Amino acid sequence: MHEILSELRPDSIVLDLGCRSGSFPVTATQAKVVRFDLDFGLGPCSVQGDAQLLPFREFSFDGIIANHSLEHIVGMKPCLRELRRVLKNDGRLYVAVPDASTLSDWLYRWLAHGGGHVNAIVDSNRFAEVLEAETGLRVAAVRLLHTSFAFANVNGPVKWSRRIWLIGGGQEWILRTASYCARRCDAWLGTRWSVYGWAFYLGEMKFIDEVPATNVCVRCGAAHVSEWLKAIGTVKPGWLWRSYSCPECQTANAFTDDPPRPT
Repeated sequence: MHEILSELRPDSIVLDLGCRSGSFPVTATQAKVVRFDLDFGLGPCSVQGDAQLLPFREFSFDGIIANHSLEHIVGMKPCLRELRRVLKNDGRLYVAVPDASTLSDWLYRWLAHGGGHVNAIVDSNRFAEVLEAETGLRVAAVRLLHTSFAFANVNGPVKWSRRIWLIGGGQEWILRTASYCARRCDAWLGTRWSVYGWAFYLGEMKFIDEVPATNVCVRCGAAHVSEWLKAIGTVKPGWLWRSYSCPECQTANAFTDDPPRPT
């Protein structure tokens, strides 16, 4: 989403859809941020309402971020049409959704007794067709998203039921090990154990790097490109694996190299 947020100007307005307290910090963009959620909003720029009937005028927003929200919305297609209505003609839309066929999403739904997911998305190509048909926008890029199982972190904001103890109680060293092993199995065996879902970029925009960032923090869930982590000097050797400190929250994580980028 930061590819879109970073390009918005101070006079721009961006909608953060289905975000609870926020999908990103206000410092991530120069634009004015409007938070929107079905639950009661927090802060002066938060709005409560139904995503199928957005209380905004046509062409109100320069950008829209729908970060892991569409899987929760019953009327997803009407919501997409509403997003197009309130987005400017030259605006940009970011949509991130989980892949319902992955281990990560299955585990989340099992821990959260469904987790409020009402739309099971399992095919990125088919979902891209739905996005284009309902919004009239072109899908410019699709990026695979990886997981660190941070949603199960005992230090996170979610308070889980007793099921969490069946997978190690959400301890960070267990999540760190599971995340690393999942990434190694994906690289060696062609599995998808470390995959979480997809990010779709819609509208006319500059080049988007579609190579996935496999290093995802086990606490805050921030993903970082492996070459950048090495460039800033946070990657350290170790006897089990290389490690890095998350630039966002300084939590220790196991490090792996991303897939090679095209030359």
